[in-house]
Amino acid sequence: MIFFDLLRPSPQMKMMMATSHADDLAYQLCEHLKGCNGSVDLSCYPGIHQNVEHEVLSKSELLKDFSSPPRGISRDYEAVIVHDVLYLHELPLKFLQLIYRLMENSAEIIIVQKQGVMETSRVEALLEQSEFRVPNMISDLLEGYDVIVAKKMHMWGNGL
Repeated sequence: MIFFDLLRPSPQMKMMMATSHADDLAYQLCEHLKGCNGSVDLSCYPGIHQNVEHEVLSKSELLKDFSSPPRGISRDYEAVIVHDVLYLHELPLKFLQLIYRLMENSAEIIIVQKQGVMETSRVEALLEQSEFRVPNMISDLLEGYDVIVAKKMHMWGNGL
């Protein structure tokens, strides 16, 4: 899947996926990290989820509502995928600020959301407010979805 060209797996890579509908994308993420002995933590917000079983999946948690934060350890993730959650979350800025703290320096956040559910300029503004840098919008990577990629930069903002 061309989507995973955004991610360059490294040995022992640890990622989080926060989603409102765990599906084939979650499974494919696990497959993508399999060869590098990576791991995936899955945070499932309310929605319809497929059962994702994979040797790379280290944690799967069900969150009760769209005001709940995903749980993790500070500076633990090399990348976080937010799949159809940001536009539904009651506190999107607080959500992104928490994700920021969970990520290693120079980690990437990848926001995947259905086209048209939230203005990409609003998403980019929220990312900037949360200290993520160089947001990039890719509209033709996944059919029917906007993909926005940004980076937690070392020594920028709260990146220390």
